[in-house]
Amino acid sequence: MTSGPAASAARPGAFDALRVRDFRLFWVAALVSNTGGWMQNATVPYVIYLLTGTAGQVGVTGFFQYVPFMVMGLVGGYVSDRFARRGTLVGVQLAQAVAALALWLLVATDAAAPWSVTALAFVSGLLGGLNTPVWQAFVVDLVPRDQLMGAVTLNSTQFNASRALGPFLAGVVIAAFGAGAAFLLNALSFFAVVAVLLVVRGRSAPHPHTEGFLSGVRSAALHIWRTPALLACCTAIVVVAGLGSPLFSFLPVYGEAEYQVTGVRLGLLLGAGGVGAVTVAPFLLSVVARVRRAVALPAAMCAYGAAVALTGLVQQYWVALLALMLFGGAYLAIASTINTSIQLVVEDHLRGKVISVYLACLTGALPLGLLAWGWASDATSLRATTVVAGLLLVAATGVLVVTGRFQVMSAADDARDRAQVADPEV
Repeated sequence: MTSGPAASAARPGAFDALRVRDFRLFWVAALVSNTGGWMQNATVPYVIYLLTGTAGQVGVTGFFQYVPFMVMGLVGGYVSDRFARRGTLVGVQLAQAVAALALWLLVATDAAAPWSVTALAFVSGLLGGLNTPVWQAFVVDLVPRDQLMGAVTLNSTQFNASRALGPFLAGVVIAAFGAGAAFLLNALSFFAVVAVLLVVRGRSAPHPHTEGFLSGVRSAALHIWRTPALLACCTAIVVVAGLGSPLFSFLPVYGEAEYQVTGVRLGLLLGAGGVGAVTVAPFLLSVVARVRRAVALPAAMCAYGAAVALTGLVQQYWVALLALMLFGGAYLAIASTINTSIQLVVEDHLRGKVISVYLACLTGALPLGLLAWGWASDATSLRATTVVAGLLLVAATGVLVVTGRFQVMSAADDARDRAQVADPEV
């Protein structure tokens, strides 16, 4: 095993990035921390729905929880390319732990109100937005370039494994100890990342300070605009995040109002998407990684939209779990395809800033989608809103296919082929 990202002599297998010591340690710590984060993500809308009883307020809180990602994600991209990523991550993890502790205190002392929970969710969103582009760029620092695809997919896999485990544990913990305990466990989980960051070594150094924040964002945006593959990635994530991704925040409403489940059954409902993602991960690593992106991405987006619509249509709890497993598996395929495409095509000196602009597209579309879902659900019904959103996602994907928006992603396929040594077994 190796301790750093020394160049590989032969094309690596799908899981060989885990042989790199620093990446392996970081991957495990990320699994722990993201599990805590998904516990909190599932618990916030649950608490808001209990306090207010309206889907509209769940959407409003979701808006304020995710919209700061858009602004702070841009800042995070600048910070990622300007300052040491490891030190930045340590500071942000500690700040996120403090925000989670504040949520725990509110709930534990029965002082929680919709405005106070929403305010702390906003603060958590600010910190999460700063953290994400630095985090994603730091993953690249830990592995050689020919292991990048496996590392990005494995990183997405642990994220979605935590997406399965975190919400499931949230349902169990809420039933056994109350919602406050979920926030406390999330606070503690950040220290796993801090401990690992103190011992791992990345390979990149900050780039010289040559431009300010706004000019850096402008440079990244122009790079995306002039690079068709990057522009296609940003377009796709706007459609996915705005129409389909809000479903996760409304799953507690499905649990309370539609299926009347608690404890393990609520946890299964919240975590089914993550279970689906973990289930398809080996397939993504071994098969989909070789499929042309112009085929893989629209297929995954259509499956995602169909899963959203199916979740709104079915009345049986267990069938809904299957639909949500498809929802999670399709999202992992989307995220893996887009993330590796960006990492392969982007210019190195713009990597952090380009990731931050991409995340701004995601986190700009998601809160707007949450507001729209909340308002539409109060005006009609949550099920009707879910079905319409899923069908719109499928239709939008069809438009992107017909207009040739995905064909330009061949540049990422070419970069992938150049980065890897020929090996028909992978």
